[in-house]
Amino acid sequence: MRLLVPVAVLVSLVTFASPARAQYDFVGVRAMGMGEAQRATATGASAVLMNPAGMSLVRQYVIEGMYGIKIESVGHHANLSVVDSITSRVAAGLFYSFIYETPKIGFNWAGGKIDSEQITRTGHAAGLSLSVPLGDHFIIGATAKYLHIDTTAPLPMGTVPDHLTLDSVNSVTFDIGMILRLGQTFNIGLIGYNLWDHGSRESPLSLGIGLAYVPIPALSINFDTVVNFTGFQNYRIDMMTGKVTLDQRTTARLGPGIEWLAGNKVPIRAGVVYDSGLPATYLTFGLGYLSTAFGVDLSYRAKVQGGIENFLMLGIRIFID
Repeated sequence: MRLLVPVAVLVSLVTFASPARAQYDFVGVRAMGMGEAQRATATGASAVLMNPAGMSLVRQYVIEGMYGIKIESVGHHANLSVVDSITSRVAAGLFYSFIYETPKIGFNWAGGKIDSEQITRTGHAAGLSLSVPLGDHFIIGATAKYLHIDTTAPLPMGTVPDHLTLDSVNSVTFDIGMILRLGQTFNIGLIGYNLWDHGSRESPLSLGIGLAYVPIPALSINFDTVVNFTGFQNYRIDMMTGKVTLDQRTTARLGPGIEWLAGNKVPIRAGVVYDSGLPATYLTFGLGYLSTAFGVDLSYRAKVQGGIENFLMLGIRIFID
């Protein structure tokens, strides 16, 4: 019975954990403000996180730092990146991301009901991205990245073991993306995420699809979809035999987003995100200031269906000649 107790706790907790979290926590401040819909137009830090092919969309040398906080779970998210698409025909980017949060959840386990318990999610991600244009209309890119992210929960006093690892990834994986430019107004982005799958919800095998309509340089209307093949997992246990089975299904996270560069200085962003795995719906908003030397961006994501979550993120870009 001492073996069944930890397994039963695992089953209950995993049911409450959000699927594919790193996938949409590391989207970048500008992308978050426009409904995470930037896979066909992402540049700079948004490109290394969402679609590395986007680094070659514009010629720039940019250093970008971002910090975000999830209010309810006191979650801290930080990212630092450097992207150079000027020095060489092959654009290159380096990035590092850090995450730490302590949400509280309630769950049932074999010993009874726990109304609220604090779990800990902490981790690091670092990677190298490259992209190269092949002609005037096609760009290909790739990212090699290292992920080390753990989610753990304490168990009631006297339980063996005294804590449980709910999810963990400590491995290298990679993404491959492309952008097809159809004239000056339409972009199509495709990207395969975590193509070396390690079975963690933090690094799910996924396919991202981005569509962008840019009728004028100051206006971008986007729609993105991410199909998550392995990130949604529920474990079920037969309490009589102790047999554990995995319930895994394909989910999608999708929505539209818009960006308007008012006066060529002030980007205004808005979007909607729907996640079929949770399920949940989010509204997003963003505002910024852009000059030839630097940019400042602020974004906000609020869950309006499927629970309560408020996520605020600030980013600073420095452009080097």
